[in-house]
Amino acid sequence: MGSNQKDAKDTHELYWKKLAKAEPNEVCGRTEATYSPERKGYILPILNNKYLILPQERKILCFRGDRCEEENFRDYFFLMVLLYLIDAKKDNPTYTWISQAELKGGTTFFRGPHALQVEELREAFGKDPEAFGRAGKQLGGLELLFGDKAFSLTVFPKVPLAYVLWKEDEEFPSQVTVMFDSTIQKHFSLDGIWCLVAEVSQRLLEAKSS
Repeated sequence: MGSNQKDAKDTHELYWKKLAKAEPNEVCGRTEATYSPERKGYILPILNNKYLILPQERKILCFRGDRCEEENFRDYFFLMVLLYLIDAKKDNPTYTWISQAELKGGTTFFRGPHALQVEELREAFGKDPEAFGRAGKQLGGLELLFGDKAFSLTVFPKVPLAYVLWKEDEEFPSQVTVMFDSTIQKHFSLDGIWCLVAEVSQRLLEAKSS
């Protein structure tokens, strides 16, 4: 993704316009969002919260009980939500996990500035798998039997992610990897996948300190 702020905002505007022109029944049929005619927006579960996406107002609100509140979301949160609502297909997850190397084009794309954002997780949790598991649980994670600690997260109704931690020992440094459902590229381009991992990784870090 471009790092220029103006480019990011222009990209947001393009996607907002595209979503505003979309037919709500078609969007909901693909994404498992529901449409609120009163608010003219989509209600979508993301991780362990529900959000109201308002294409006409260019806003995303988070449900807090019966209220909706605006938050300071990161650029890649806006992008992943808009891309999901615009591009997701009807394909359901298989829960067959694949690595970034098994994604078409993944080996060459996820390098340098596009490396998946897991290094901070490795530094934060590398010696504490239990804390890693607790952070995952805060986001609605379900434990998986990989590595020293692993869990799956339902980011969107059609898009689960899995995080796996191998803790540091005398021979090897700690390692965190992300695994993807085999259907991920039905819903997201590689750029979109990068945004998805960047947002979820930051939320795991925030869960550690909450």
